Amino acid sequence: MTRQEPSLEGSTMLQVAENVLKRTAGSETVLLDLDSEEFFGLDGVGARVFELLEQPRRLDDVVETLLTEYDVDRETLTVDVKDLVSELVTRNLLVVDA
Repeated sequence: MTRQEPSLEGSTMLQVAENVLKRTAGSETVLLDLDSEEFFGLDGVGARVFELLEQPRRLDDVVETLLTEYDVDRETLTVDVKDLVSELVTRNLLVVDA
């Protein structure tokens, strides 16, 4: 069974799923889905995105915050953040807050 890609817009509200445990070791953040017992590793910008989503936020707000922290153009950052968030939602590590 294939997982459906989530539809993500700038106004999409996201937050960390309740079943996720996060630990940071050095420069890497490790996520554990307590339901599936699967690990997922993040570093750099990915870890920062996850940190920002520990409180419910709109996707656009995450991008805006990252634009002030990293030297990257909006279009590239938006695509990269959407790709990461989509994967994390598909893996049940983030949830779309309707």
